[in-house]
Amino acid sequence: MTDELDVYLAGLAEADAGLIRRFYDRALELVPDAVPGRKYAMPCLTYRDRGLVAIVVRSHGLSLYPFGSEPIERAADLLGGLPTSSGAVRFTADHPIPIDAFDQMVLASRDGIDERLTRS
Repeated sequence: MTDELDVYLAGLAEADAGLIRRFYDRALELVPDAVPGRKYAMPCLTYRDRGLVAIVVRSHGLSLYPFGSEPIERAADLLGGLPTSSGAVRFTADHPIPIDAFDQMVLASRDGIDERLTRS
């Protein structure tokens, strides 16, 4: 990872940066064509020039944004009770997003991008 994500991660506490980096590394395993970028003023991974996933530190802990509500809805049963909104999943280092849920959200985000661009 370079650019937007590296700059963002360099400014975080080591524990937060390490956790976030592991999630981004996993996202890149799932979607190798993703690249670092910025969408909605957040550092993120982009895919086909669209936001794929952003993971940022907030006042309450960490938040994952899969750039849509559908990926969250698809993974809801796997989130283990983590708080969600229509566009984000909130978590902490003590209660991270389960990897199965993360994988499902990233892949659903990718699939949604592919579907939208195919229809265009």
